[in-house]
Amino acid sequence: MIFETVIWLEVHLKLNSPNKLFCRCKNEQEFDDLTANTHTCPTCMWQPWALPVLNKEPLDKAILLGLALWCEVQNISQFDRKSYFYPDLPMGYQITQLVKPTNIDGEVHFFVDKEFSESRNVRIRDAHIETDTWKSTHTDWSVLLDFNRAGTPLVEIVTHPDFTSWDEVIFFLKHLQRIARFNDIGDADMDKGQLRVDVNISLRQQWTEILWVRTETKNMNSFSAIQKAIEYEVDRQSKILQEWWTIDQETRWWDDISWTSFVMRSKEDAMDYRYFLEPDMPLVEATNEHISEVKQQLIEGPFVRISRYKNEYNFNKEYINALINDVHVNNSFEDAVSHGYSPSEVAKWIVWPIQRWLNESLRWFENTKFTQVQFLDFLWLIKDGSLANAQAKIVMWEMIETWKDANLIIEEKWLTWVGEDEVHTWLEEIFNAKPDILEDLKEWNMKPMWFVIGQVMQKSGWSADPAMVNSLIQKFL
Repeated sequence: MIFETVIWLEVHLKLNSPNKLFCRCKNEQEFDDLTANTHTCPTCMWQPWALPVLNKEPLDKAILLGLALWCEVQNISQFDRKSYFYPDLPMGYQITQLVKPTNIDGEVHFFVDKEFSESRNVRIRDAHIETDTWKSTHTDWSVLLDFNRAGTPLVEIVTHPDFTSWDEVIFFLKHLQRIARFNDIGDADMDKGQLRVDVNISLRQQWTEILWVRTETKNMNSFSAIQKAIEYEVDRQSKILQEWWTIDQETRWWDDISWTSFVMRSKEDAMDYRYFLEPDMPLVEATNEHISEVKQQLIEGPFVRISRYKNEYNFNKEYINALINDVHVNNSFEDAVSHGYSPSEVAKWIVWPIQRWLNESLRWFENTKFTQVQFLDFLWLIKDGSLANAQAKIVMWEMIETWKDANLIIEEKWLTWVGEDEVHTWLEEIFNAKPDILEDLKEWNMKPMWFVIGQVMQKSGWSADPAMVNSLIQKFL
């Protein structure tokens, strides 16, 4: 038999709101170097009589994510209690959304190839709000509990079964990362647990619509793990079905060391979780005015930006990747273009030499010492003709290495721009000294052209614009 793969995802995205979901404790983004149980209170430790109170910031982040995913944001939503016992769940239940999620019926349009030429749509069933669990650390003799993560806000994005391969899944997740980072919804760093993925996989016989029993693979914390887990599970299910055996509906745990998965538990249905309306939480109301206010923060989506870079600016894939893989780089580029500078000119300096310096020094764009205002001043000097390309390279490298302004660097390095009158005088001197060169040029023997340009550049201390020199030579002809 020939099988088709059908995949749908449950993506847990941590929101970067200042506070946790139901209390005023700090919503910390990194836990590795944080002292255990320092951002806790009776509410997030689920002490008796400590009631949850919804904070506005994570709600707004969740609504903003829903709008970015083209979801319908419901005016009335509710929190539900999902009852299950798990070692890292302090109260024996999770506050989540099932019956009336905040965001429903969305759609994501994204590219599925490295050339940014082929795209597809994936439907979003819902993007609901829920709380994260605590962190447990197992030692030889005990289990240590850290409540810093307990109660931090998550949005679980549940897709429809629209994926057919692991590469589509990874392209979608990268697109989702850009949406979260560009809109300051979340950092979505998989290494830090800020983006966690559960992959549901089912097979069906080719040319049929009937899906066989699915499995869910958890513990996905890298793109390579997702790829290997999908390949492993598709192969495992295929072998079972080829033997006419039955696939068990179950939750499987992925092991990054052995590159295999094993059974955690048989997969529960919704009734096993005993969902019911959270009795300690009122209904959540989001008015149309509130949704409109949040929508004003939404920026242009990464799919639209990539399409513009490719179709309007004619950027190649290297330029596009350099501009979209870092939100600070992208913000700098978009800001410069919005000030009227040429997209190609701005991208040239960001992609090289700035990106080269970042790669060589293993730093991020926000670690550069010059500000966006200084970068705009640098671009203005090029635009108004005060800085030639050769000079601009010198100035940019100095700006990257120091905090200095472009004008200060020009003054210190004697990079004053040479005007047309001075270049015209030098050309007269050259042609008067060697009139045969001018005659050769008039006969369209263009070899002496580079000699003349080189002579002028030397006289100017390499501060003349070669294009301007060439233009003045044409006037002599």
